[in-house]
Amino acid sequence: MRRAELERLGIQLPVLPAIVLGPLPGGAGWAERLARIGLDVVASGAEEDDPASVAGARAAAPHLPAKARAADAAGLAGAGPLIVETAGPVPEGAYRLGPDEAVVAAVAGDDPAVEDVMDVARRILRLAREGTPSALWSVAGPGLDRLPPDAVEAKLSVLVEGTRQARLYLAKEQFDL
Repeated sequence: MRRAELERLGIQLPVLPAIVLGPLPGGAGWAERLARIGLDVVASGAEEDDPASVAGARAAAPHLPAKARAADAAGLAGAGPLIVETAGPVPEGAYRLGPDEAVVAAVAGDDPAVEDVMDVARRILRLAREGTPSALWSVAGPGLDRLPPDAVEAKLSVLVEGTRQARLYLAKEQFDL
């Protein structure tokens, strides 16, 4: 994560931001749920976003940064500060969240079993200690769109709580120094 680039765009994120990658079951309409669950970045949940789905996600959670998915992000030009999940280029004013980002896949998107919160926190901490915690995204990996919505919500709740626990432990380590 290039924190300076995000800040230049006006996108404020905590250390180890919790974010979901890939589409979500049932397509659009997830932004309000993601905000309620406590993710640091909201998304529409669509397989492919357009200006309308981005605007809907922003309206549902105007206090949080928004992420869009787009194979060709040029159509999202002018959408304002935005994180775009894509392998290709992004328009001016957007941050590219591509396959080269440092992520810790703290919950599996392709397994319906809900992870243990402390296992998630330990997984995050292990990778955070190997590098720079502020350069990592704490993510739910792709594949969630193939799971039932209630399982997805449970897994994302565990991601949020595990990320919170990891942040608290990292803060305690810093304080103890």
